[in-house]
Amino acid sequence: MKLSLLIPTVPATVEQAVPFARYVAQNSQLTRLWQGQSYGLEPAATFAYLAGAGYPVAAGTCLLVTPLRHPAQAALEARTVAAVTGQPAVIGYGPGSRAMQAARLGSAYEKPVEACVEFLHATRSCLAQRWDPVVQGSTSRYFRPGEPLPPVPHPRVQLGLGVLRPAMARAAGRAADAAITWLAPAKYVQHTLMPEIAEGAESAGRTGPSVIAAVPMAVARPGRNSIDLAHLSAGGHLVLPHYADMLGRAGAEVPTNDPVAAAKELIACGGFLYGSPSRIADGLSNYAAAGVDEVILNLTGVHSWYGTDETLLDLNEILAATVSAH
Repeated sequence: MKLSLLIPTVPATVEQAVPFARYVAQNSQLTRLWQGQSYGLEPAATFAYLAGAGYPVAAGTCLLVTPLRHPAQAALEARTVAAVTGQPAVIGYGPGSRAMQAARLGSAYEKPVEACVEFLHATRSCLAQRWDPVVQGSTSRYFRPGEPLPPVPHPRVQLGLGVLRPAMARAAGRAADAAITWLAPAKYVQHTLMPEIAEGAESAGRTGPSVIAAVPMAVARPGRNSIDLAHLSAGGHLVLPHYADMLGRAGAEVPTNDPVAAAKELIACGGFLYGSPSRIADGLSNYAAAGVDEVILNLTGVHSWYGTDETLLDLNEILAATVSAH
């Protein structure tokens, strides 16, 4: 199983991302640098800056929301990331919350899974990648495949879907190069999502996508509070109904109106890894056992509370513990 790193903040300046790009560039245990959706700096621009600053690391996004972009623009951004870094890129998309869809589009998607699959195929057509024959010729409700962009040489772009629940897992199996989970406990990935991804791939007659899990974590230290750190890592997601529903399916009752209780449940179900570095390494091994191909180390809670130096200290110790575990 590969390990990679999420930039543990939404950068307000490109310089804030540099320590983490430098760390990935210098650490052979980490294969990729990730950034989530940003309403400040566009991730493609951040990765371009980092490449120009001397850190052309492999890049990924988890997840860019479809209501903010046209598939042709998405394709242009995706291949820009691959071209400027000189590395294969994994670009993940998701529909966002229904409230966000309504705010950006005027109304929420009636069928968000269908919208995401159409977005993926439309983006792929603009990249001049192979169309899925199952989708060719079908009626498009949200996004129509467009003409390919003028050709520019670039490394491979893998298009991913954010996966929380069974319907999107099946869709990722049918149409995506990568299925990207967020906050999903390892057992839920193994017993709920993996079978659906496999079923979707089989129905389309294709090899299944790689499975990537973004996992929040923090090392236990004197003075730290696991509930506070879990909330800082995931509180913005725990109030959203689709995340609460996913965690409910995983056996964690997450009340969207009680952040303390929600954080406790997230820790209890294994959606937030907290403890000694060796305990966190054990938690990561559960994702490997579940069949996950890559885990994104998410230390946003530590960074929010303690800053860059302590974030990198946690990262050092977690990576050392994973080496010891193997």
